[in-house]
Amino acid sequence: MLQDIPSQQVRFLPSGRELIFFASTVTTALGAWIFLKLLRADGVQLTDGLVLALFALLLFWVAFSFWIGLGGVAALMLGRGTRGLRPADSSHPLTSRTAILIPVYNEDPNPVFANLAAMYEGLAASPQGRQFDFYVLSDTTEPRIWVAEEAAWYMARRLLKGGGRIHYRKRLSNRGRKAGNIEDFCRRWGAHYDYMVVLDADSLMSPATLLQMVRRMDANPRAGLMQVPPILINRQSLFARIQQFSSAIATPILAHGLAVFGRSEGNFWGHNAIIRVRAFMESCGLPELDGRKPFGGTVMSHDFVEAALLRRAGWQVWMLPDLGGSYEEPPPSIVDHALRDRRWCQGNLQHLKVLPARGLHWVSRMHLLQGIFSYLASPLWLGFLILGLALGMRENLGATQALEFAGLQAAPGEVAGVLLGAIMIMLFTPRLLGLVCAIASGHSAALYGGRLKGAISLLLEMLFSALLAPAMMIFHSRFVLEILLGRDSGWTPQQRNESLGLRLGEAVTAHRLQLLCGLLASSALVVLPQYLAYWFSPIVGGLLLSPFLAWATSRPALGQVAWRLGLFLSPAESQPEPVILRARELAAHPLVSPPNSALQALANDQKLFFLHLAILNATTWEAPQREFLEQALEKHRKGILLSDKEEIALLSDTELLEEIVAIQSRLEGFTARQLKQVA
Repeated sequence: MLQDIPSQQVRFLPSGRELIFFASTVTTALGAWIFLKLLRADGVQLTDGLVLALFALLLFWVAFSFWIGLGGVAALMLGRGTRGLRPADSSHPLTSRTAILIPVYNEDPNPVFANLAAMYEGLAASPQGRQFDFYVLSDTTEPRIWVAEEAAWYMARRLLKGGGRIHYRKRLSNRGRKAGNIEDFCRRWGAHYDYMVVLDADSLMSPATLLQMVRRMDANPRAGLMQVPPILINRQSLFARIQQFSSAIATPILAHGLAVFGRSEGNFWGHNAIIRVRAFMESCGLPELDGRKPFGGTVMSHDFVEAALLRRAGWQVWMLPDLGGSYEEPPPSIVDHALRDRRWCQGNLQHLKVLPARGLHWVSRMHLLQGIFSYLASPLWLGFLILGLALGMRENLGATQALEFAGLQAAPGEVAGVLLGAIMIMLFTPRLLGLVCAIASGHSAALYGGRLKGAISLLLEMLFSALLAPAMMIFHSRFVLEILLGRDSGWTPQQRNESLGLRLGEAVTAHRLQLLCGLLASSALVVLPQYLAYWFSPIVGGLLLSPFLAWATSRPALGQVAWRLGLFLSPAESQPEPVILRARELAAHPLVSPPNSALQALANDQKLFFLHLAILNATTWEAPQREFLEQALEKHRKGILLSDKEEIALLSDTELLEEIVAIQSRLEGFTARQLKQVA
């Protein structure tokens, strides 16, 4: 037993972090040694060193993820995911003030406020709920969505009786994007709060989880940030349902593994986390990166950097894998998933400029490297596969003599098969163990449709992942190339509308590069030795099938078929928490409908007009140039269609708005001044 070991020896026992790193290194060394013998089977070539270096680098990150997964399984079974944190006292009344921040950018306001209302109602049922305020922080650039947000906020506040606790703020300048949005909140209102819970527009958290997060922060005064891993919910397309099932299986394992490795040097995933406001304001100011976009400018993937800065300043950053009640929504299709990855790819590659920063903890640098390599791995794998194909086309490779390992002999093809099989085992074992943990009891198994259907779902998910991987490799390789060529991703809102799914033509267009690569690779299979062609065929098949896979899995109808068959079920769907049910119920009854024209909506709705004026008067920002405003007003008078920028400019100027509304209202016998008197 551990307590029987002298204290002098206990100090030298390796930690979970050290064991994971050591095991990853040993696994990589062993795999590289075997691969080197395979390369030498037909003589030493100039390209062998490059191929070996690529293989070792790629294998290390596969092994690292594998051992983190095994560490997560061990931590989950032993209940040690939050080892090192002081337990929270649930009986102690809360005195800390917490702001729940919901940054939005051109989002449908109805589901945003449905989620807000569900969380607000749940907290209001607790005496401690009075310590929470909600802030919807808008960076919206579409005029019609702007006024819809205002109307939805006003209606939600009245229906919930949330005056003074449900706030709305619109920025005219989107400086710094989401990080700048949070910074603006901290500068204006941060001094009034001890903590802030940062959400995304589609985030949802249970009231019990929110209360527990605050209690844990109270119990751990050195903690600067605590991340609660979110589970995917609410989508119906087949792609989304597969992602939701995979999330339910894999996220607990991943989160526990990251908690074991990270300990108090954890990471931030950008949302569904609680942050100590003072610590954030003192240490997380993000500079503009040197150089032009895409590597320079605003830090796009700010979350990893903020976690590293908090730890550098001496604050602890924790993963809380034992807390549930944390949710978000997945993209509805492979194409939407890839579009989101384009922005993330640029943000993560920007971290190459952050890595050399002074004072960062080595684990924080590892988190940054993981994010960078999650995208660089694709072009490296592509390069490795191309070199592998070139090596495989050597005429004498299939005729080389057998290789000897510890007195045993094996053909090169057998060795290559064993090596690839070992990599597949490392990729899929954590998910298999995750399913074993998930369906260990009869009750938990029923939430996944039963043990048999849970196992079938996982096998189908693994097959889908294997077919999807080559397509994502090409997507990510293209993204990296575009970024190296200086192409900026811009800032586009995430697609959340499933509708009827992708059209086949859209899927083919989006995957045309995958099809081209698949056709080229399939011609190479003809000249490869049979054993290599066998192992390369799934990659080629995935590329050729990619547009049809994207088209089919984007359809909600196929997702409904899977649901009726009991496949890809998850606990959040089979037994949803009350906050999920309430949010769905509220979302089914929309508060507002975004108008076709924001100016026309203000002119036609006097209450909305005065609400908009009140919000403008409570906000300070730099007004657009007068000449630009006058030109926009003249176009409006002539009935010329305005751009979003022009309409936003008119919506932000109270004097011109009064004139516009007066013009409309005179038709009804009122002037703007008389309308104010009526109000």
